[in-house]
Amino acid sequence: MLILSAGWVEAQDGKVSFTSDDKVLVEGFGWAKKQAMAYVNRGTDPVGHWYEAALPRRFAFCMRDVSHQLVGAQMLGLADINKNLLNKFVAAIADSRDWCGYWEIDKWNRPAPVDYKSDQDFWYNLPANFDIIDACFRAYQWTGDSVYLKDPVYINFYEKSLNEYVNRWDPDGDGLMEGAKDSTTSRGLSSYNEEKFGKVGADLLAGQFIGNNDYAQMLKLRKKDAESALYFQRAGKIRNHLNEQWWDPGAGLYHHYIRYDGTWLNDNQMMSFLLRWNVVPAVRTNAVLDHLLLVYQKSGVEMNTYYPFEFYRAGRKEEGYSLLTRLMSPDLNRREYPEVSYAVLETVAMGVMGIEPDASTRSIKTTSRLTDRTRWAEIKDLPLFGGTITLRHEGGASSKLTNNTTQKITWKAVSQNGKIHSLIVYPGQSGSVLFDR
Repeated sequence: MLILSAGWVEAQDGKVSFTSDDKVLVEGFGWAKKQAMAYVNRGTDPVGHWYEAALPRRFAFCMRDVSHQLVGAQMLGLADINKNLLNKFVAAIADSRDWCGYWEIDKWNRPAPVDYKSDQDFWYNLPANFDIIDACFRAYQWTGDSVYLKDPVYINFYEKSLNEYVNRWDPDGDGLMEGAKDSTTSRGLSSYNEEKFGKVGADLLAGQFIGNNDYAQMLKLRKKDAESALYFQRAGKIRNHLNEQWWDPGAGLYHHYIRYDGTWLNDNQMMSFLLRWNVVPAVRTNAVLDHLLLVYQKSGVEMNTYYPFEFYRAGRKEEGYSLLTRLMSPDLNRREYPEVSYAVLETVAMGVMGIEPDASTRSIKTTSRLTDRTRWAEIKDLPLFGGTITLRHEGGASSKLTNNTTQKITWKAVSQNGKIHSLIVYPGQSGSVLFDR
């Protein structure tokens, strides 16, 4: 195993670059990289190396923000910092907090005092444990680091979160968690929406789905097929429940909350989590996206950071481009919030360039999602599988991948009509694909 010194790691920070004939994307990427790097702290803080992932000047990182900023941080060469922050979160889970961890940890290596007073008095959004499970699986997919699959501390977090944690917050035993009944407490909010209050939030159910589904995949990679099947089965049951009971056919949308009196409480912005966590069937995706287009200007900047990628992922690249460049704009209110710059980086890599890594098979799927505004684009020195890659798209006509890792990579280049071209790219070599017109 190659062990890298801290100095070598730091020297690799921020090496990724993006070039294109599209000046808007180039300048936006440049701003996002510079802004995101300004939040990186490699020094002697008690918490170790970290980056800000909370309200600026709190000197802290919270569970939701880290989960969302993880890919952007990976792109900047911060895989070791991602691991440090995830280490802190997974180690914090405790019976005394009903299997919650610490929502927010500061640079002094303590639960942030603004959110935590005691194990009986603290802030916690219940989807967070599942968001962290998903972040850990994505960290594995980008790096191939088996710690996320096999380390006992991580396994303890996954299993406690998907079992004891669910049971503790499921007083009626139906397998679905419920938030705190008292609207005056923040100890166990049933959604990431902190402005409304209900019994169960749709994003909490979607979180339970993705947590079970991701852990089932991790167990499968560990050759634990019987256990894996049980978690897949549980995930499927939750997804079916959400799609059968929470879909409002009249409105053509999902409900968001169910109150303790059994009535529905809806909001305008949280459905992006249902898309992100893959519970929305393809036939309903456009309805959810159309809804987000209607409400994004009324949504906080935190929620806006999720939207562009979901449009790109669904093939609605023109709207994805518009929402992405809005995030990049100097006119955006609260653009300095750390999540914005990291989300821009993620959206360029996974949305615009369509990069999907899979460490378990050492493969990369790519799809060019360039609009007519962008004739060509290249992302260079992107950290992946312990090395880097470079990917260039010439519109939808051709793509080129350069492998600067130590092992061969299976490249699955997807054309704009969905045809997959698969080829092996060896270390130090490049592969090219010319797509059919």
